[in-house]
This record gives sequence, structure tokens and C-alpha cells, in this order.
Amino acid sequence: MAASIRPGDWLMVAGLLVLAWFEIWVEPIFQTGMPGPRLPLTLFATVALVPLLVRRTFPLMALTVMCLGMVAVGLVGDPDQSTFVLLLGLLVATFSLSAHARPRGALIGAAVVVAATIVFELLTFGQKSLVDVVVPALFLAGAWIAGKEVHRQRRWAGEEAEHARLLARTHQLEMHAAVAAERTRIARELHDVVAHAISVMGIQAGAARRTLPPGQTEQHDALLDVERLGREALEEMHRMLGVLRTPEDEPLVSPLPDFAQLPALAADARRTGVGVGLEVAEGLDRLPQGLQLTAYRIVQEALTNVRKHAQAHSVQVGITRSGQDLEVIVADDGIGVAGEPAPGNGLIGMRERVAIHHGTLYAGPGDGQGFLVRALLPVQGGE
Repeated sequence: MAASIRPGDWLMVAGLLVLAWFEIWVEPIFQTGMPGPRLPLTLFATVALVPLLVRRTFPLMALTVMCLGMVAVGLVGDPDQSTFVLLLGLLVATFSLSAHARPRGALIGAAVVVAATIVFELLTFGQKSLVDVVVPALFLAGAWIAGKEVHRQRRWAGEEAEHARLLARTHQLEMHAAVAAERTRIARELHDVVAHAISVMGIQAGAARRTLPPGQTEQHDALLDVERLGREALEEMHRMLGVLRTPEDEPLVSPLPDFAQLPALAADARRTGVGVGLEVAEGLDRLPQGLQLTAYRIVQEALTNVRKHAQAHSVQVGITRSGQDLEVIVADDGIGVAGEPAPGNGLIGMRERVAIHHGTLYAGPGDGQGFLVRALLPVQGGE
């Protein structure tokens, strides 16, 4: 609770207390002041003003105690009390009640203010006119309305913050789901790549075993072990793929793409009205199939993004060897982006595929204009 009391609260309460005590012990400041027995008036004025320190944390309690203190001042003081100082404090308490209390507490507090004000006015009407009664009532009503507006603005700001938090959480979940879906897709494709390689190894081991001359028992048994381990590995991979598949997934029946399918991919993009230039360095068709598949998917996703978002007239695709890395570049002359692009599913897929090969990916503004995708994929063993 102490943390909720601000330095300004102490200063305000101290100022009101000094004014009230000055009117009680020295001379009136506002109209008739607070005439009457000084010690009781000092005590009840203090009781009425000190609760303002906790008006934010306990708005209803602070207002109720203040109203009781104000009524007590009216009871023990002379009938011609003006108590303008207490009215100032009551305005602050009314505003805080309306701004910080729950709806039910605010209504109870409003009833307390009305009842206490009526009782106090009956006790101190004395030389007052109707204007002396109406004006404070209007000020209290204004404080109530202002507090309600602050309460509404605070609630609206809280709802906006919660809405933004939910949007961010939803976006995060969608990103995680997209990453998981892309990783599953990559795993299924890599399964086919590895399964094909293992099958070829088993076939070659079987062919080599059948060509062995009689008497080479150790070599014969070793090749039999290779065939057996290959079959077991394939069975394990098929079981793993069954875990990764969902009922909606369709089995892969067509061969996985490699560099030989890049011209067809570029032709499909040209039919959408985008000029596509394709340059693939010679000798890259001997690279591992998994590496060719990754490069193909990067080009495919980049061309899809060009058609959807770039508003480009032309795009240049280049695949070359750069030292021990395979370099894939897709650059268009479209509108480009300012700063970091939004991580859509296409970019997520590129990053996941590049990460498998421990490569690097840049996707952002190109040189001068357009959008640039540049991936460097290490070539293991130089081939």
C-alpha cells in the first residue's frame, strides 16, 4: 500500500491540513472558516483529510472515513461552518472513487457522499444561501463525471493492451505451427531422399554379394549384414514417417525435384507475366540430392513470393558454387521492403531448410531496389 502513495499525495494532504489547522487556530481563510472548539475540530479535520493518502488503493473506505470526519466537524463546530478546505478534499475523494472503485463500490460511495453532504448542510446551513449549497453539489457532480471518464479511458487502454497481447500470442502460436508444419514437410522429403540412397546401397551390396567367388565367407556375411541393416533402417524410417504424417497428408508419389526441374519452375513463373532469368552453373547436378532439393525449394518459395507480393516485372535466379558453398540468389525489381520483412510461411520454410545444412540466409531489400534472397549452403566434402 505504501508503494501506491505518491509524493504528490503527501504534499496535497499536508497542504490541506495546514489550511484547515490555520482556519481553526489562527483566522478564517475562506468565508467564515471553521469556528468552534479547536481541539475536536482539529482532530476531526485530520480524520477527514488523512484518508486521501490511500484514495487510490481503498477509494470507498477513504471516502467513507472522510465523510464521517466532515459530518463530525459539522456536529461539534458552530452552525456557520464554511469548511471550504474539506470540500476540496471531498472533491478529490469523489474523483478517486469514480476513477478507481468497482462499479458497485462507486455507487455505494456516491450514496455516502449524497447522504453526508445533506447531513452536513443541515447542520451548518446557518447564514448560507441556496447558491452556497448548489455550487458545491455541482462541483461534486463534475468530479464524479471526470472520474468516470478517467475510469473509462483506463479500461479502454487495458482492453487495447490485452487485445494486443492476445494478437501477439496468436501470432506466436501461428509462427510455431508454421515452423512445425514446415519441419514435418522437410522431414518427409528428406525421408524419401535418404530412403532412396539406402535402397540403392542395399541393391548394390546384394549385387556385389552375388558376384563373389566361392570361399569368401567373411565378405559374403559382411555384405549380407549391409543388406539386413539397410532393410531395418528403411523399416525404421517408414515408421518414423508414419508418426510425422497426419490423416490429411497425401503420400509422395512423384520424384522429388532437383536442378533438372528448375527450367520448368521458371517457365511456370513466366506464365504469370513475370520475366524470369535462370542461370545454373555446370556440374551442379552431381551435388547430393538433399542439397539440390533444398536449393530448389528456396527458388520455388522465392518465386512464389515474387508473384504474390513483389509486383515485379522481372526476377533473376542464379545458382553457382562459391568456394565450398552452394550460392542461391533470387533478385527481383519489385517494390521491395523497408527493413526486416514479415516472417511469412515462405521465409519460415527457407530458414528451416537452410538451417538443416548449417547455411546462411539473407532475405530483405536488394541492391538499389526490389527484394533479394541469398542462401549459402555448405557442400559437404566439396561435392
